[in-house]
Amino acid sequence: MTRTKHDQFAKELLSGLLETVGIPRTEVKVTSEIRGIDLLFVPLPEKAAERAKLGLLGRIAAATCLIEPYRNPPAHLEIRNCQMRLFIQHGEHLREAKRKKQKLREADYEMLWVVGPTISKAILADFKADPCEDSGKGVYFLGVGEHTALVAVHQLKPTRDTLWLRILGRGKIQKKAIDKVLALPKDDPLRNLALQLVASWTIRTEQQSDLSPEDQEQLMNVSSAYAEWKQQTLQEGELRGELRGQRGILLKQMTRKFGSLSAQVVSQIQAIDNTEKLEQLAELLIDIPDLQAFLQNL
Repeated sequence: MTRTKHDQFAKELLSGLLETVGIPRTEVKVTSEIRGIDLLFVPLPEKAAERAKLGLLGRIAAATCLIEPYRNPPAHLEIRNCQMRLFIQHGEHLREAKRKKQKLREADYEMLWVVGPTISKAILADFKADPCEDSGKGVYFLGVGEHTALVAVHQLKPTRDTLWLRILGRGKIQKKAIDKVLALPKDDPLRNLALQLVASWTIRTEQQSDLSPEDQEQLMNVSSAYAEWKQQTLQEGELRGELRGQRGILLKQMTRKFGSLSAQVVSQIQAIDNTEKLEQLAELLIDIPDLQAFLQNL
């Protein structure tokens, strides 16, 4: 069962972004556990280039892993519960390998990534978590044999590399991350995907009546992204309507001039998604008497 609405937001955002580079599964049940793993991710090797675009999140997802995001700083017990699910998962792999008479290497076992808005110094000390220079500030690894890392979102450098994890932060950190997403080029696929995922969560959450102050805070933080998505969707809808109208007019003019059109020709016209191109073709239609000559301009 999902802990909070933020957990649902985090899982939807992470799984939506990671779906472009692999196979995410949420709420994965494990033996003897009522609540499942928040997010189990299996990368697709052929998506390495796309995964690199996700920065730190992409490097986390370079190998099969468990990701457990928290809205509030994770406590000792919560981290241990995450590790328990990890080790149960490891045990299931070991039993399966024995059935198949296979041997597992240490690298075959998944990593656990616990992502929190902050990680206290006491937690880091008690779990003997060491900072990882290769991963950058804010990433801490427990002992190698524990297959566990902690991510303190508030410590991550405010760069594009950490952007997709900083959206999971709180307060100003989350708000600034959303602003950075909005500042990305409008044709950036990850920008548009993130806006779509944020909008989907916002629409569902706003319809609920049991919103906590934390839920209200998160809605405020992502409100600019939701507004941008609505505006962009409206503009795209208007453009689609304009394109449909222009295509329809051009096809009517072509039918009047050249007679009945084949399905192939109609498909060619319907595939044009540029209003300027359609306007140019409408002007050319006046002077070109032959259909084949006209089609050479498509």
